[in-house]
Amino acid sequence: MTKDKLIANILQRMALRSENGIKKFGLTMTETKKPTVAWIDDAQEELWDAIVYLEKVKLIMRKEIEESKESFGGTL
Repeated sequence: MTKDKLIANILQRMALRSENGIKKFGLTMTETKKPTVAWIDDAQEELWDAIVYLEKVKLIMRKEIEESKESFGGTL
């Protein structure tokens, strides 16, 4: 589908996620019916989760940077 391995990996993961959702809920996204506000609520919840995950990664990165500085005598 694409020569870009990064995009190919993302597409493969999306397809797997879709298949798992179909198994779990018994419907495709195309078949799923719910009010527009519910779709917005779902999207907001996903984005809030993403913000939490990004904040966690920032904390991990800051800790790793500080540990690296200490290991190299503060020369980084």
